[in-house]
Amino acid sequence: MSFIPYVDWAAHLGGMIAGFVLGLVCFSFKIRSRAFMILWFVVGIGSIIALYSGLIAYMYTDVETNDELRDVCGYYKQSFDDYECNCMLDEAIEFGSWSFGGNGNGEGGGGNDKD
Repeated sequence: MSFIPYVDWAAHLGGMIAGFVLGLVCFSFKIRSRAFMILWFVVGIGSIIALYSGLIAYMYTDVETNDELRDVCGYYKQSFDDYECNCMLDEAIEFGSWSFGGNGNGEGGGGNDKD
């Protein structure tokens, strides 16, 4: 649920929480008391491990993909009459400057292989 399509409020909340927890680790070294420095460092590292492993497990077990959300340009074209997509993905694939899993001549990878 979001006010802007394809921008989820939960992602911003997760970024804020991750930044706070990483800040605990980074700024724990600024504490003068050695006992509190070690305490907040351990709390920060423990929180990072718990949050990231829990969220990765949640992402792989409970989150279902929505096929409608794969085509951003199609969504905006359907929602707004005068929307013009400028992502250039189709042109890049057509001219071989970017590819998925190969560029059509048996070579893997992306990039412009035309010399």
